[in-house]
Amino acid sequence: MKNFPLAAYTFSHFAVDYVCLLTVLDPFGIRTEILGGTQTYALFVILYNFLAFGLQMIIGAFCDEHRKFPASAVGCVLVLIGALCCAFIPGPYPEYAFNLWASVIFVGIGNAFFHVGGGIESLVHSGGKLRRSGVFVSSGAIGVALGIYNCSRTTGGIGFIAALMLFCAAICLIAHLKYPAESESEITGAANEKLGIWIVLGLALLSVIIRSFGGTAIPMEWKTTMKLGLVSGFGAFFGKFIGGFAADFFGARRTGILSLLVSLPLLVFGSGNMIISVIGIILFNMTMPITLGIVAQRLPKNPGLAFGLTTAALLLGAVPSFFAVISGKIFLLVPAVLVSAVCIYFSAENKKSIAEV
Repeated sequence: MKNFPLAAYTFSHFAVDYVCLLTVLDPFGIRTEILGGTQTYALFVILYNFLAFGLQMIIGAFCDEHRKFPASAVGCVLVLIGALCCAFIPGPYPEYAFNLWASVIFVGIGNAFFHVGGGIESLVHSGGKLRRSGVFVSSGAIGVALGIYNCSRTTGGIGFIAALMLFCAAICLIAHLKYPAESESEITGAANEKLGIWIVLGLALLSVIIRSFGGTAIPMEWKTTMKLGLVSGFGAFFGKFIGGFAADFFGARRTGILSLLVSLPLLVFGSGNMIISVIGIILFNMTMPITLGIVAQRLPKNPGLAFGLTTAALLLGAVPSFFAVISGKIFLLVPAVLVSAVCIYFSAENKKSIAEV
């Protein structure tokens, strides 16, 4: 396993998501006032999500054809430019609305470029295993959680953000040049090879869409403070982190189905108990590297596109929560988890990887 690029992209994933959340969120209402109201600010946040998640499919297809392009390093620089666009706004003045729209465009596109570069590396250098992509993706959950927690606090400043993003751009560029990801995805043993490629891809992506939607419905009555919000974020991190390891050991299909089915009663009946609920969140998130591995195995020549398809599926599943309150709706969570598990049953396999890390 090539450890330096994994460490570089994993740390940078945390940093990129952290800075993006600091840039987009509005704890003091300043962005809302500059943009002219809550509805416009809601469009501001929606635009970020569509750029950050929806563009990865297009950027991924581009990077599959241009592997020498340093997507992650470019993404870090774009995120820094976006952060700078709104760093020196003196107050809630409407004339700075352009700065905000520029910032959300830069951080959204930068986020997309970064993810594609790191995603390609995690699939091409996987050694046939699912664990590497799980490790890479997991750190983003910490970045999001800390970004939400710190956005209303004076932690660091634009100098810290600039140094952080330049450092990430540098280590990502070094990793890209020293360990080029120019071969095919090495993932094996995750996807069902007996069904047609489009059926398997459709089922795997449907599982991601449904699971993403179900994730917005998870009840967490215990999450009453910002600090407790960090706990759920770290639960998501740990689930994604160990999901690939568990799938490599027990098999993708077995791990995906059991983790979802066991998570369901914990999430439903443990909504008032932090420990039970967080265990459910960990199990619920373990399928992330599995569905990514399924798609990547069936699209070995297009790891960027494979990664982008899964993030587009995540976005589609979350769209309803942009327009309605889904959180706590157990009657939506239960069928979502069950349908997602059925999709994994038919799209995944339990074969051992033929490659070694």
